Amino acid sequence: MEVTMVPGKGPSFPEPLREERDLERLRDPAAVASELGYVFQAITLTRQKLAGRVPLIGFAGAPALQLFESHAGHLGPQLFNMFALPYIRDVAKRVKAGLQEAGLAPVPMIIFAKDGHFAL
Repeated sequence: MEVTMVPGKGPSFPEPLREERDLERLRDPAAVASELGYVFQAITLTRQKLAGRVPLIGFAGAPALQLFESHAGHLGPQLFNMFALPYIRDVAKRVKAGLQEAGLAPVPMIIFAKDGHFAL
């Protein structure tokens, strides 16, 4: 399906699926390898370069950059503010500065603090 970025709205499907018969418009899943071969090659190359030193986690359809804090719920509000939030802010600041220095446009950043509803 085609996805377009609509200013002020975000990702949008020009022709969304609304009824069962709309499913007929979807591409054959067998075409994934041929249409997205470059993605598989990039993942393979990245995994080879990482050589098992760190895990590789990827997402499709993500907003460009997503930062995870997997232990937020275990930390609670006080420890989260002390041990996680300063580093999250630092990462966000460095990414923004790095993009700006490289002459690149800013990208959306989402922070996913698992079970960290208190950190909204």
